[in-house]
Amino acid sequence: MRVLAFLKNIGDVGVGILLPLILISCGVYFTGYLGGFYLLHPVKTMKLAISREGAGKGSPLRALSVSLAGTLGVGNIVGVAVAIVMGGAGALFWMWISAFLSMILKYAEIVLAMRYRSYNGAEPVGGPMYYMKNGIGGRTGGIFAAVFAALGLLSSFTMGNVVQMNAAADAAFSTFHISKPIFGVATALICAAVIFGGFRGISRVTSVAIPVVSALYLFLCVRAILLDASEIPQVIGEIMRSAFSVSAAGGGIAGFLLSGALRHGVAKGCFTHEAGCGTAPMAHVNSDTKIPAKQGLLGIFEVFFDTIIMCTLTGFVILLACDGEFITDNGMLLVIYAFSKYYGKKAAYLISASILLFAFATVICWAYYGKTCLAYFIKTKRAETVYLLAYCATSALGAFMTQGVVWTFSDISVAVMTILNLACVLWLRREVRMETESAGLCLPFSLRQRRRKRTREYAVFHDSSGRK
Repeated sequence: MRVLAFLKNIGDVGVGILLPLILISCGVYFTGYLGGFYLLHPVKTMKLAISREGAGKGSPLRALSVSLAGTLGVGNIVGVAVAIVMGGAGALFWMWISAFLSMILKYAEIVLAMRYRSYNGAEPVGGPMYYMKNGIGGRTGGIFAAVFAALGLLSSFTMGNVVQMNAAADAAFSTFHISKPIFGVATALICAAVIFGGFRGISRVTSVAIPVVSALYLFLCVRAILLDASEIPQVIGEIMRSAFSVSAAGGGIAGFLLSGALRHGVAKGCFTHEAGCGTAPMAHVNSDTKIPAKQGLLGIFEVFFDTIIMCTLTGFVILLACDGEFITDNGMLLVIYAFSKYYGKKAAYLISASILLFAFATVICWAYYGKTCLAYFIKTKRAETVYLLAYCATSALGAFMTQGVVWTFSDISVAVMTILNLACVLWLRREVRMETESAGLCLPFSLRQRRRKRTREYAVFHDSSGRK
């Protein structure tokens, strides 16, 4: 018990204090280092993101849909309520600021992953492990890569599986009266049918499910907001008035990082925005685009959609419905209460259904992340099959497991993963800058660099031996 208490204290300090400071500091640095191109030149940035330039056979949008499956989660619904309860209406403003500063971190890690991606048989693989090993190189890079892959493998069972399944099972039981064992087994079987199809099988599901579920939830939010449209100016005024109080700033920055959790903590919210964590690049490398910066821009959109759109709409529904009086500090109950003003008793069913669908999408996405981390160590089909079977079994058990220990290990593993990843992204910042310049998104540091030509096409797949 003392060991667990000690680990929990480490997780609370590391995730609650150290990690937010690191994320925000790195975001500010990279925004300045890359000239803030996505803020100063949004039209030019958008044109490159949607252009066909450098496009290959693989769909960048399918890769984005898988990454969004891990990014969007129950926290987009519940975490915003936690932020507002913690810091008042002004917390929403600081969520926006935090999102804009963190976008560039996801851009940078995706660019590096595209630059150093490799092949595992016929399937492209990549992520922090590969730019740690091949970008940093040497013993240091190898150690960083091995530690990151091991922690990513562990997190796939905890944060990406048990935590999601437990939240979904609670929602299914409390709202639809489905027993947790039955829900766990049924969901595990459906999960198996999807994840054994590899990235293609997962992307086929997410490319349909994510747009449909997101559109449904957005419709519910927009309709609710329009019903109280006359109160929107008052809500915006309250957000701006309270934005610069100490409690609002603290609650908002934490709330942005909390936005992927049922409780609190950056680690519990990492599956929501994932900026800096290093997981999203594992999905993005499946795009065949030959311009790393182009795929990186989809990472910026990922954070924008997750926080600026999804979380903002959730926040407005809560503020309009509650009118500054929060009946509970429980995020899920507060959201249900807010939506019940507009949808009556149906609100519990609508919110629970959204949680079930978002949680399932996250589970199948993290199966791919875990498989990618395993492939860094062992590239055999047998090892992959054993992992996927264990993952499905964990899904079934996760529906009724207690989460105390799971949360503790998730906190620590995600914190270490993020710190390792951001350290390496900073180490390789010049390569991120070069790719950004090459795409014409920011000006070179000097005329000499402006005349420099790229001598190697990094976006072309390489196998482990280095052959094209």
